[in-house]
Amino acid sequence: MRVCIEQIQIPSFGGPNEIPEIPSAVYEARIQRLRQRMAEANYDAVVVYADREHSANLSWLTGFDPRFEEAVFILTQDNQRTLIVGNECAGVLGALPIRARAALCQEFSLMGQDRSRSWDLKPLLKRAGLTRGCRCGLIGWKSLMDGRIEVPSYMVDLVSEACGKRPVNVNDLLMHPENGLRLFNEPEQIAFYEYAGVRTSESVVALLQAIRPGMRDFELARHFDSGGLPLSCHPMVSSGRQIPNGMASPGNHRVAPGDFFTTAFGVWGGLTCRAGLVTRGPRGFATASGRNQKRVIENYLLVVRAWYREIAAGAVAGEAWAAADRTRDTALYTFCVNPGHYISLDEWVSSPFTKGSSMKIPSSAALQQDIIPVGRQGAVCVNMEDGLVVADTALRRLLKERYPAMYRRCVARRKFMCETLGYDLSDDILPLSNTPGAYFPCLLDTGWVCRFEGT
Repeated sequence: MRVCIEQIQIPSFGGPNEIPEIPSAVYEARIQRLRQRMAEANYDAVVVYADREHSANLSWLTGFDPRFEEAVFILTQDNQRTLIVGNECAGVLGALPIRARAALCQEFSLMGQDRSRSWDLKPLLKRAGLTRGCRCGLIGWKSLMDGRIEVPSYMVDLVSEACGKRPVNVNDLLMHPENGLRLFNEPEQIAFYEYAGVRTSESVVALLQAIRPGMRDFELARHFDSGGLPLSCHPMVSSGRQIPNGMASPGNHRVAPGDFFTTAFGVWGGLTCRAGLVTRGPRGFATASGRNQKRVIENYLLVVRAWYREIAAGAVAGEAWAAADRTRDTALYTFCVNPGHYISLDEWVSSPFTKGSSMKIPSSAALQQDIIPVGRQGAVCVNMEDGLVVADTALRRLLKERYPAMYRRCVARRKFMCETLGYDLSDDILPLSNTPGAYFPCLLDTGWVCRFEGT
């Protein structure tokens, strides 16, 4: 198997004309599934904490997204629901898609705002069902190795005081990398993720196609278009002769031929990343650094192909890790993080892709092909990230029935990856990106695309 660089036209796959909406029935079903998990684990109540940066768990569960302030959702085993918000979030509760009692805690509000009506959280927690002896779980955004709780200490203290015992970190109920509730996506959510994948991939390819020598990084960032969705991470554009900082926000640097270049754009449900060399064609790899870059590109793409080949509903995640690691040229680079992870409203939910993992990838899971190489010798800048959904036969049949246009687009993307680019994909893979598996090695001419040839 070898990697070729050829002139390839990427089809226009299209996309949805409007943002797919999640109906209230989906949120209600999620709450009932959480109550069932609570009963199985013997919890009387669960407190879900959120703020602007860590809103995914609360948003996924209730459809409510705190903007400037913190918020807390409390769910009891007897189905009592309370959403506690600050001053500014109180004004948007009319659009809440679930049945819940709302309460105002002005201490959640920004500094300097009114605190005269209801600043104390203690009585609100009690009225929400947190009583003495209550066994309570606390959900924030991260499970920690030793069971510690990552949300603000004042919240832990107040919940402990209300219940008479310390709450337990139960993020795994939603985020565990094999059975967390957020791994399992309804058709409505999958349609939403496809919208996100289209927006991020078309934004990134528009940015790449706009690259001209002398343009500043921040000028290129104007091509990012979220299509109305909130961002899941900061927009990233970075270029230079040295390895650019892939996490950097766009700055004043002027792009020049021979620069390395990286960009990524993420919204709720999707992220697209590309990184490569600013050159007009394959001749740009004639220099010593270019030849090293080309070697990494070729091996990296073989790693990506090996990873994709292992992905299917019920596949063992550790085998995908092993296939990627086995294909990697260890003399050239190592992996920055896990080769792939689950994606949702947040960019990274969790990852089952670890050495020796026996975890199985469930049908309906949304994955990010996120394999980041870190060069061992010389400067290299190579990366490609796209989103996909894993769907077994039953789910594909359901998606074809309920979202026929979306399903046709996903099948067309998979066909392009297999028949034109040379990937070997399970029918379970539904690519969500409009640049599916397409790597552009020469960023002054995105007509050059890599494909696989041979066996």
